Amino acid sequence: MQDIHTRSTVLVRRTPGPGRLAELPGARGGPGAPGARSRAGGETKATAGARPPGPREAAPARRPRSTALQVPWVGRELGLGPGVCEAAVALGLIRTVPGEGPWRRRVPRAEFDRLRGDPGAVAALRERARLVGAAAGAGLLGISPARFTRLARVGRFAPADFSLTRYRVVSWRYPAAELLAFAELSPGLLRGRAPEELRRALGRGVDERACRWRARRTARLARQAGDPWQRAAVFAAVLEPPALASAVPVAADRVRLLRLRPPLVAAQLPIDHWDVVRRVLTATDPREARWYQERVRGALADAHSERRPQS
Repeated sequence: MQDIHTRSTVLVRRTPGPGRLAELPGARGGPGAPGARSRAGGETKATAGARPPGPREAAPARRPRSTALQVPWVGRELGLGPGVCEAAVALGLIRTVPGEGPWRRRVPRAEFDRLRGDPGAVAALRERARLVGAAAGAGLLGISPARFTRLARVGRFAPADFSLTRYRVVSWRYPAAELLAFAELSPGLLRGRAPEELRRALGRGVDERACRWRARRTARLARQAGDPWQRAAVFAAVLEPPALASAVPVAADRVRLLRLRPPLVAAQLPIDHWDVVRRVLTATDPREARWYQERVRGALADAHSERRPQS
């Protein structure tokens, strides 16, 4: 297992070692941070002095009071396993609503009740949210890891998550369900000689994995944005400072976008890993950067038009 797990849309777990990144596109605590916990074996203010349950009396299960529930709590209650619910949220498989604080998400109780009332839905969700690395993905498709990596480099499927190994190498993870769908749609790419177009792209050193991850992550965040300013901040988050200044010439607008910047990855990382992570987070290819610049300009135009008085 890699030492650092990084999640996009969304998703962080830590293991022994330097740590792990996961969804996805600034780095700070991800959506659905767990609530306060009591000391192990101790009491909270809410339980101090309470009568312990008798021999035939079951202790009541704790439930969040809000009608919108924290993502980790939902995952535990549904028995999804560590990180699976976070992955499902990042992939848009579970309906969420804005939580407390910017860019935080919670699960509506109605959505939780729907899933809890249908064991088949939980099993299907667990399978659709399963993420696999290159070796496991190659096994699913019945191809070699080398062929799998070549297909990923030319953008035939998009990573949903990444991690850093102890050697500071980026290791990508992909939704297993999407890989199986790709195998059904493009069986010819799994056998025989690769098409000339793909071979030429690989010869040029093409590697679209980070680009496809950024596209997936920013698309999810843009759908969660509450207004055009937040939407512009999503697309601005992957631009280098000169590219952002070109798209947003007004300094006050740039300051506001930086203040609204969403978490592209969900963990505080050791400073010595940021040079690697920054390359994943940043659109350095001119064509990709122009695409994000256009989205920033469009969202800013919407934001400024909303501010103008109606004539």
